[in-house]
Amino acid sequence: MFNIILCLVLIFFIWIINGKFIYQGFKKKIWNEFFIHTGFGLIFTLLITEITLGPLQVWKHGDIELFKIIGYVFFAPSIYFVFTSMTMLKSKGNPIGSDRYGTTQFVDQGIYGIIRQPMTLGMALWSLALIFLFQSIFSLVLGGIEIFFFWISARMELNYNIKKFGDRYRKYAEKIPMWNFFFRKK
Repeated sequence: MFNIILCLVLIFFIWIINGKFIYQGFKKKIWNEFFIHTGFGLIFTLLITEITLGPLQVWKHGDIELFKIIGYVFFAPSIYFVFTSMTMLKSKGNPIGSDRYGTTQFVDQGIYGIIRQPMTLGMALWSLALIFLFQSIFSLVLGGIEIFFFWISARMELNYNIKKFGDRYRKYAEKIPMWNFFFRKK
């Protein structure tokens, strides 16, 4: 019973805290923000639910060791992409006010010289890691939705950044891929 209450309380706080950002994205019609923060809420919901309710065997989990290893392997690039992008936006993007990542300067250096959307790619990889790690229908469904939301956010960020930074961003987007850094654009 304690695990269920803990799960519900933590999820409640996750959505209260994240709900502010989701509401702002919705209200201002900044859909990429709406989708990325909804994805954040879902990823933490999945994580908290699996950690608190998973041990109670509320639903079935696979136990394929290779999948768990693959899940752990996906965490490394996930962490790298998310934290490197956050650091670059904070240090080079000249953010204003409390939004440390709402940049006022166009950033195309470092990781942003390789892929346009490292943060959403990192979050999608994190979702994929959780799917492989937990091996449940719950994690597969919620993780799949999360990946879709992060992909939609990354796609919508293109138009948002073209409006924000103009032709310079359009030219950047023609050269630098959104997520697929293995196949560079010409």
